[in-house]
Amino acid sequence: MAEYHLYLVRHGQTFLNTFHRLQGWIDSGLTELGKKQAIATGAALHNINFNLVVSSDLNRAIQTRDLIVQQLSSATLPIQSDPAFREVFFSAFEGLPADLVFQRIAQRNGFISQDDIIAKKGFAYVRQLMQDDDPTHKAELYPDVITRFRKGLAHITQALPTGGNVLIVSHGAFIRTIADYLGVNIVNNFPSNAGVTELAMSLPSNVRMVEYNRSTL
Repeated sequence: MAEYHLYLVRHGQTFLNTFHRLQGWIDSGLTELGKKQAIATGAALHNINFNLVVSSDLNRAIQTRDLIVQQLSSATLPIQSDPAFREVFFSAFEGLPADLVFQRIAQRNGFISQDDIIAKKGFAYVRQLMQDDDPTHKAELYPDVITRFRKGLAHITQALPTGGNVLIVSHGAFIRTIADYLGVNIVNNFPSNAGVTELAMSLPSNVRMVEYNRSTL
């Protein structure tokens, strides 16, 4: 059975990150710090023999991916963009101040904060409350994020059927959802910009956490 080691990296800091805005499917470019973070992560991963590089199709992930790849020892890696690894879709809340959005959702439903909801009812309940509060009711639900993740993993196994090391550049809430799904305590525990989460996989249905959110700075 093919074995995969997945290095799941959050993009570097962006302009909207500096204002703590919800940044799902909307996009903004990397800041100078974000570029330095991506370069540092690439340097930290320099000696790993990657067989495939995949990123979300959003520009901030592509920028981060390309900066990381420039630091790697393998110069001719196959590189792909895959919307399956996009950030969670926040619908009508896209671009709004994250703290205010989650505070409003929490207080309307008898909680103190997003982390209070997670601690008492789980991360999936946060996504459900957000969709309920969304006037379009299109904010993405937790099971939909997991389904996208599995779809992305299936794409990897098709592109690399014999297994190997794979770099995946994705997004904070997406990675946090995967970590929660794999049993990590995510209360007050959000992926850092350009942080590395390592996963091991034999099949898209058989994934385990190796290490969550290792900083390279």
